[in-house]
Amino acid sequence: MNFSRLLARRYLNPARSHVSTITLISLVGVMLGVAVLIVVLSVHAGFERDVKTDLLGLEPHIEVREASGFVEDRGPLEERLKGIDGVAGSYALIQDVVLVDAVGSRKPIFVRAIDAEDKGQIKALTSLLDKKNFPGSRADIGIDEYAVVSRQLANELYLKVGDTVEVYASRNFDAVKESFEETNVEPLSIRKKEEITAIEGEVKEFSHKAELPIAELQEFYGSYLALISENPREGEEEIVNGGLIAIESNIEKDEAAGIYRIDKNLWPELLSSLSNLKEFDYESADTESLKNLREFVLPVKFTVWGVYGDSQRTPGPHMFIPLPVGQEIKGLGTAVDAVAVRLDNPFFADRYEETLRKELGGDFMTITWMKRHETLFSLMRMEKVMLTFSMSLIGVISSFSIMAVMYTFAIQKKQEIGVMKALGATGSQISQVFVYQGLVVGFFGAVGGVLLALLILWQRGPIQDFIGLFGIQPFREEIHGRDTIPVRFLPGFMVTVAIAAWLLCGLAALLPARKAAKNDAAKSLRNIQ
Repeated sequence: MNFSRLLARRYLNPARSHVSTITLISLVGVMLGVAVLIVVLSVHAGFERDVKTDLLGLEPHIEVREASGFVEDRGPLEERLKGIDGVAGSYALIQDVVLVDAVGSRKPIFVRAIDAEDKGQIKALTSLLDKKNFPGSRADIGIDEYAVVSRQLANELYLKVGDTVEVYASRNFDAVKESFEETNVEPLSIRKKEEITAIEGEVKEFSHKAELPIAELQEFYGSYLALISENPREGEEEIVNGGLIAIESNIEKDEAAGIYRIDKNLWPELLSSLSNLKEFDYESADTESLKNLREFVLPVKFTVWGVYGDSQRTPGPHMFIPLPVGQEIKGLGTAVDAVAVRLDNPFFADRYEETLRKELGGDFMTITWMKRHETLFSLMRMEKVMLTFSMSLIGVISSFSIMAVMYTFAIQKKQEIGVMKALGATGSQISQVFVYQGLVVGFFGAVGGVLLALLILWQRGPIQDFIGLFGIQPFREEIHGRDTIPVRFLPGFMVTVAIAAWLLCGLAALLPARKAAKNDAAKSLRNIQ
């Protein structure tokens, strides 16, 4: 047998000496370092896979909308999308922020309206239902006031299947805001008192005239129009507009003479209009305006038809509602926000997006599911890099421990090394003894680490249950969307980690090996330092 390998094998025998026991401890350190790195990154890969799976179950692969911001007639667009290679289907999409009221608890939520006649959408939503915690959940919401809510919303508002919630559309609040802002504005008769008096004086001055120069009448018209330039009430605007219409219908332009010929009935009409403006009952108008808000803010009552399982890590829409109801709430009529596209392979959405842009032209805007969640994916990539870096430090520390053991071993075996060199052993043979030791420790540590990692990943459920006995729940369903730690086995990554650990241990033994090879035989035999 090769001299260096034979000697390395004897030194590695745990029964020979205390140093060999320390070497065994180093082997365990390498094994633990490899196992921890594989376990952590396999779990992270499982999280990443599940997050993407959950998002693809909730999000459109690509959204297509017109440059105006919505799609007026989705039929022709969907027909065009059908003929594009790689497109598996399409469906209408409406999204909005509303206020939900459930048993006195109010919360702004994000709703998505779906086409309940699209079997693909209903099937996808059915697969997400949380029937374990909310028995009786269904996804066939039809076209009536039925809704599927998220697990987070259900838990927060204490909802269960069959409960009723009220939804207030966000556009209603715009109308409320506009009405209240209008009631807080001073009436024109006060804000524009001087202008109204001046116009009234001009009307009395012009009342005996049957014609006026073009420039003079145009200036008068502009002054009259300026009365409603600053937030008039609806009734005040109607009065002023009535006067403007009277001016336009009672004059006749004579370009040649440079005048307007004026009907004698114009001036009495304008005086009556200005009088109505000054006497306008703005308090009654404000009261009537607030009464009319009833038709805007009436809530839509929804019955909770099902609960689907989202999580804090991958939150989805708080509520799915039927498409016709969504169009009514958002005031779109027959239009939709966008047309959502399903792809044969959603992980190539960027490539398909380029194809869609070329086929549809510049009149349409697109966005992929990856771009919409770019921040989340960037965070996950950063987590992966940081975890890899942090866990790799354990392997580096293990290699330093091997270096320390080999270095101590080289000092303790100084006399033996001297004897071997005196008998003719070369420096290369001596250094190989230590390198072989490091490689053997690294090999068994790497293989043992992989096997230990596979065992931990395979038994992760019982391990999680055991930790739970101490009142610790490291994996909460409401946060991650599932009650078992997800794992993605990466054989290539495991082999790479094992080989890297093996080579690192070999490199760690090089420095002690070089020191041992340089020892002087005569000095070593005399035990001279």
